[in-house]
Amino acid sequence: MTERNTNPAPGSTRTDVYRETVNDPAADVPAQDIYQERVSGPAGERVVRSEHVSVPSDATQRGKSVTRIRQIIYFIFGAINVLLFIRFVLLLLGANDTSPFVNLIYGMSRIFVMPFLGIFAEPELGSSVFEWASLVGIVVYSLLAYGLARLVELIYAPVRPTVTGDS
Repeated sequence: MTERNTNPAPGSTRTDVYRETVNDPAADVPAQDIYQERVSGPAGERVVRSEHVSVPSDATQRGKSVTRIRQIIYFIFGAINVLLFIRFVLLLLGANDTSPFVNLIYGMSRIFVMPFLGIFAEPELGSSVFEWASLVGIVVYSLLAYGLARLVELIYAPVRPTVTGDS
């Protein structure tokens, strides 16, 4: 599609504006808007301003959305895993339960550890506790994050056309 606007200027100078959208479906290049402003006068025609703007394709936009969703999934489950790891280390080192920080970590991580409590015995040595539930939780939440990210990718990723030919 080409659009041409002619704006006569005073005297013998003329300004032409060309707008063109180039879209080649055969090429894997997004549509481009081309804008040129030309001035014609006694000295001849010259381009005063030219712009090329790439417009991302739908597939590119969907790919960016999928990437962002995957980043969010990994961030959320990464935060849960860090919380469980801190809990594991605090229990292993026998941290004081009356400390506000320790109490906060135990309180925030309890909901994520509850499904895994009681799977294995928790050996104690003095005030130190080796909590298997935290380690199992880290593994399970990591696998869950990976599975969700792959599922999002499979559902929402752009579909690439397959080439079929007679061999």
